[in-house]
Amino acid sequence: MAEISNSLSFKQLRWIDEYMLDLNGAAAAVRAGYSAKSARSIAHENLTKPDIQAVLQARQAEMASDLKLSRQGVIQGLVEAVNMGREQQNPGAMIAALREVAKMLGFYAPEVKRIELTTDQRSMHNDMTDLTDAELLALIKRHSAPV
Repeated sequence: MAEISNSLSFKQLRWIDEYMLDLNGAAAAVRAGYSAKSARSIAHENLTKPDIQAVLQARQAEMASDLKLSRQGVIQGLVEAVNMGREQQNPGAMIAALREVAKMLGFYAPEVKRIELTTDQRSMHNDMTDLTDAELLALIKRHSAPV
């Protein structure tokens, strides 16, 4: 990680320190000395840089290790919170804990479906892809007109 850190500017390293405090990229940018006007774009830019991502991931892993936390341990703690909410008849606490468990398990990730085309379908797809917008609109009008 030292070699990656060397490729980052002082402000970027400062931004990383500030970002680790509250995971608020724009606020971290302002605290690191960037302009408040450009804080959001700087935060977005920093979060997309592979070198910065590597440092963030290394620091997060180090923090988890120091705290002796694992993904499984965090999920188990949240499940215990759901059970406590159930015992205390606190649906808000249960929902909040379940929401976090669902996020960690990827339940909110978009479903990916893979579609296999036959040779004829692939040919038709290629023909349609080559059409201009005007040609597509004309084709739609022809096929939707009452017979």
